[in-house]
Amino acid sequence: MTRDTDLADLVTLDLLGLHGSLGSPVIESMNFLNEISSRFPDAVSFAAGRPYEGFFDIEEVHRYLRVYRDHLMAELGEETLVRRTMLQYGRTKGVIHDLVARNLLLDEGIDVDPESIVVTVGCQEALYLTLRALRRDERDALLSVFPCYVGVAGAAALADMP
Repeated sequence: MTRDTDLADLVTLDLLGLHGSLGSPVIESMNFLNEISSRFPDAVSFAAGRPYEGFFDIEEVHRYLRVYRDHLMAELGEETLVRRTMLQYGRTKGVIHDLVARNLLLDEGIDVDPESIVVTVGCQEALYLTLRALRRDERDALLSVFPCYVGVAGAAALADMP
């Protein structure tokens, strides 16, 4: 590479060569729903799956982190392990699996092995991981009622599942 050559000149990315799901109009509909929610914050919309912001309280975040820290200290017994669990990369399946399993048992009477629980950051990721795990070959397809959560079509497209 010379001084006169820009990195952008060296790399040509053919968007048509990328995964077909990136060109899906369904993906843009999620962006549209989120844009509408930000433009009209007082409107109540269940379309984008966004939580109601009226319950947001920044101070509660600090309290929840302290409660979780105290829980980890009781479970792990060492501040180093607590710090590592809270601030470092952890299990790819999430780090609160034991708490979710306990909650399911206490609230729902469902006894589940904590190791069988995968914690995701949202519905879209959970759908993709589930569909990716279930898809064995091109004969597998997703059937859904319509209208449905718009993100399910995008997750299916990413998993190459019609």
